[in-house]
Amino acid sequence: MSKLYIFGIGGTGSRVLRSLTMMLSAGVRLKNGIDEIVPIIIDPDCQNGDLLRTVDLMNNYMHISENLTFSEENKNTFFKTRINRILQNFTYTIKDTNDRKFKEFVNVPSMNRETQAMMKMLFSEKNLESSMDVGFKGNPNIGSVVLNQIAMSDGFTNIANSFSQGDRIFIISSIFGGTGASGFPLLLKTLRTEQSIPNHSLINNALIGAVTILPYFKVKQDNESEIDSSTFISKTKSALAYYENNIVKNEEINALYYLADEPKNSYDNNEGKAAQRNDAHLVEFLAATAIVDFCNSDVTTDETRNNELGIKDINEENSATITFSSFHDGLKDMLAEPLTQLTLTANCFNDKFSYVSSSTLSGNGKLGLSTDFYRSSFVKNLQQHLYYYRDWLSELKSNKRSLDLFNLECGDKPFTVMTDITEKRVMSLKSNYDLFYDELSTVAKKKCQSRKAEDKLLEMYSLATKELYEKKFNI
Repeated sequence: MSKLYIFGIGGTGSRVLRSLTMMLSAGVRLKNGIDEIVPIIIDPDCQNGDLLRTVDLMNNYMHISENLTFSEENKNTFFKTRINRILQNFTYTIKDTNDRKFKEFVNVPSMNRETQAMMKMLFSEKNLESSMDVGFKGNPNIGSVVLNQIAMSDGFTNIANSFSQGDRIFIISSIFGGTGASGFPLLLKTLRTEQSIPNHSLINNALIGAVTILPYFKVKQDNESEIDSSTFISKTKSALAYYENNIVKNEEINALYYLADEPKNSYDNNEGKAAQRNDAHLVEFLAATAIVDFCNSDVTTDETRNNELGIKDINEENSATITFSSFHDGLKDMLAEPLTQLTLTANCFNDKFSYVSSSTLSGNGKLGLSTDFYRSSFVKNLQQHLYYYRDWLSELKSNKRSLDLFNLECGDKPFTVMTDITEKRVMSLKSNYDLFYDELSTVAKKKCQSRKAEDKLLEMYSLATKELYEKKFNI
């Protein structure tokens, strides 16, 4: 089996990793023998709110996954892809950036007069005075200097030491900011050419994919901030030209995905730290599907494959809302069943936990799941993840443009869960949650073969929601 190393650069990288983690928890499949991902976040702003939220999510995913045993007996698909934490908190440490200005990082005072003059030609006074511990604030010229240290670090050596034959690499970056725009080409060059790192031959010749994200949001104007939305398009054009001439034509990358959307939302202009915590967005969701597509496609080393993703035409009056009906068959096949299964489970835990954790649910008795087990740290971690998952779906729905896939307020009617798909009638005397409970008990009695309590619980919900999806929806 193989690993996928995912480098998430900047705030956008963290937000895309958040969406990918949600999809993997639902059981979205990675193919071609990839059963493990290795997330690596590259961001000088280690207190970035988006980064901290994603790290917390992935750590919690690991706590759940580590307690599960996947075998031929266990038919559970939730949390099946392993997450491997090679670096502390999944984060690559960028040295010498804490509490330092850029001019101190490059040591301008020690330069001779001619070199100082050259620096002032290349970098503005704002650039030189810029603090390094909140990212590069839309300045790729700064990022390209600071991130040159990547290959010469202990963290990168640890990454390289774990790389094996058949492993793949994927890079997430935005093209209109500072950290992502500068980090992507530098990291790619290191991966393709660096000879001093362990396993350099395997890494230099590995299959590498990337998603480069064009402007999809704006920030509010703030004269005190170095981030200015009005420069996003010009930076994007320059970066695209560079990528075409230096990456695509040289065939340094095997699959390159492009994503963009007309900016419909303006976020608060936060340069970094905990305040930079944006709601989940459709574009980040779709970027996560690009990672899945890269794993599941027969990518070759012969040429660069350029990819764009389209959605179906939608009515002008509904142009701000995307549903499953907006997706072409490939995305539906990838996402509809697993996401619906986890949403049914999350809604059930949110609305009916007191019942499904009691001895009244016959499935618990059949599997020996006690009330003490439902008070265990494993179940608490699972409840926390399902809370995060519902919160993520809610953010996607409320953002502009809205991704409105699921109803999170179903009450006593769990099968009204899909916003644009009407549930089918089934031949049963039971309905709503009585039908759900009956399916849980049926699979617990007839299909669950796991031995550990943790495996039994998730196998019961995985099998039951799969049966219910096929009976009630099956789009």
